Amino acid sequence: MRLKSNMRLIRIRLLALLVFISSAGDLIGPSSLSIAKTVQRQAGGMTLPPDLWADSAPERFSPETLFDIINGDADLYLKAGFVALESQRILLDNDSRQSMDFFAYQMNGHRSAFAVFSVRRGREAVPDSLTSFAYRYRNGVFFVHGPFYVEIIAAEETNLLVDATHRLAAAFIEANPVEVLPIPELDRFPSENMIPGSVVLYPAGGFGFEAFDTLFTARYQVKGGEATAFFRPCGSLEEAARLSAAYQDFLMEYEGVRIPLDDVLPNSRLLRVAGSYTLVFTQGRTVAGAQDAASPEQATMLARRLSAALSSGPN
Repeated sequence: MRLKSNMRLIRIRLLALLVFISSAGDLIGPSSLSIAKTVQRQAGGMTLPPDLWADSAPERFSPETLFDIINGDADLYLKAGFVALESQRILLDNDSRQSMDFFAYQMNGHRSAFAVFSVRRGREAVPDSLTSFAYRYRNGVFFVHGPFYVEIIAAEETNLLVDATHRLAAAFIEANPVEVLPIPELDRFPSENMIPGSVVLYPAGGFGFEAFDTLFTARYQVKGGEATAFFRPCGSLEEAARLSAAYQDFLMEYEGVRIPLDDVLPNSRLLRVAGSYTLVFTQGRTVAGAQDAASPEQATMLARRLSAALSSGPN
């Protein structure tokens, strides 16, 4: 009798458990399960390609919390005009062994996004056609899209993952339509012998000189090596003259030596610093020059070419 009673009690408890599970399913419902699945299919305001899945909810960072994720480089973003960052880990085929990290930095405009992009771009970057400003480097793709600077970095440099980073980038671009705006200053450099992908916009502290914000630079092949052309637009003739003199003084603090030079360009000065040569001049409301030249002749040649190119635009 006791065995039969126990069996009956077990059946009652099993029935109660099944009723509870059924009720819980009604409470959760297919819509809630669908929401969870939808979260996995979303990232950066886009629906992910079919074989890509979000590993977790996105993390968001403000100017106050940016140091929490990129402690070393946060100053660059903040000085350039950082607004917000959204980051998320994405999985290929929902496989944790095939992951990539997605970072979308929203800046305060397309010039700010380009500034960060250009400063971070290294010499080994391979140009990419995703946008006007895009490159690949090993296991990652990096690009500017309107006010966004985006990095997608795969865990490994495999063909499958690298291809997935490009498809993820294309999905982000399609989901976030923007007006493509020009940066006119980029066209003021002479094109001859410019090293592709070498143009940089320093948002602050260009060449280590704090007053060189909004400094444009580009590297050139010159006879005997490389040299860098640079210019910084100013608000007035007086500001350009002051900034030119201040930069020369800055170079002198680093054991720069002034070298006699004919006035080949307006208000030009040639200095030797740490074994290379820098020629600084002003052209209207612009401070400009050639830096890192191996000889006075290289510096003079590049500075003349830059002056000619600048003279065709607003000064």
